[in-house]
Amino acid sequence: MPTAILSAAVHTDRDTGSYIELATRAARTCLDRARVDVDEVGMLVNAGVFRDNNLCEPAVAAIVQKRLGLGLDYRPGRVPAFSFDVMHGAAGLIHAIDVAESFLLGPEVNYALLVAGDAHPSTRRDITDALYTPSGAAILLGKDATAGGFGRLHTVEPTGPVELSVWVDLDEAGTNGRATGHAVIRDDPLPVAAAAVRACLADEGLTESDFAEGRAVLLAPAPSRDFPARLASTLGLPRAAVAGIDPRTGDPYSAAPVHAYLAAQESGRLTAARTTVFLAAYDGSAACLAYRHSSAVGATAGSPPVRAGQS
Repeated sequence: MPTAILSAAVHTDRDTGSYIELATRAARTCLDRARVDVDEVGMLVNAGVFRDNNLCEPAVAAIVQKRLGLGLDYRPGRVPAFSFDVMHGAAGLIHAIDVAESFLLGPEVNYALLVAGDAHPSTRRDITDALYTPSGAAILLGKDATAGGFGRLHTVEPTGPVELSVWVDLDEAGTNGRATGHAVIRDDPLPVAAAAVRACLADEGLTESDFAEGRAVLLAPAPSRDFPARLASTLGLPRAAVAGIDPRTGDPYSAAPVHAYLAAQESGRLTAARTTVFLAAYDGSAACLAYRHSSAVGATAGSPPVRAGQS
């Protein structure tokens, strides 16, 4: 049975600088919007990169799982829920979708909850040199006979040596190392993003006319305000068919695909779309995959399926 996006949510609340807290809030909102009980969820995946106090172990997914109370008790007849992190920079969520869908093809997992986002390791909101907007995002995937599911994941990765882009300078940090960190954006990801999208569109049989007539939408979130316009020009697509995020949001990094999805939904761009193309790109890497709103059989032309509580 194909996989469907049942709901999505983001939280940028100013009362906390903790990514774990923001991700937990986004996950709860996501479940509420889909009217899915936490006991129905079979797996939780975290794709956030910059986490509280540079936490390495345990996996952040396990902490969010505990705060949600997701599958903590082993009961007869219930398949235990499991959780893990998928780390792949700003493209982590796209890879997490691909991983989750493979589990949803089996009989044991009916719902997969994915969270992503970032915050400064100090968990302070007054850090002025932080590269990314503190944010927590969640997306709930489930089985749906009327959905078209996701297409094949297309990626572009560096082929040569990769320079360090994120690090903690222990000599500089002293005893405060868990609350510090450095990150740099080295390359314009436009070339790799365009290559990943071209491969995806060719594989899905999507053309410029699909985007011009509203049947397809490309989500092209951060890293810069003009990125969606430059990508549209490079690919020869209508600017209106390439959706970014609200510039006031800044760069939510690993949560950016969910921000872009919700922004496109709120603007009405997804109302008639049959296919939404998810993209994430940073430095020399990019990941892209298509989400088909309706299955070819029994689909109503131009009308994506609407689920109760869908965000």
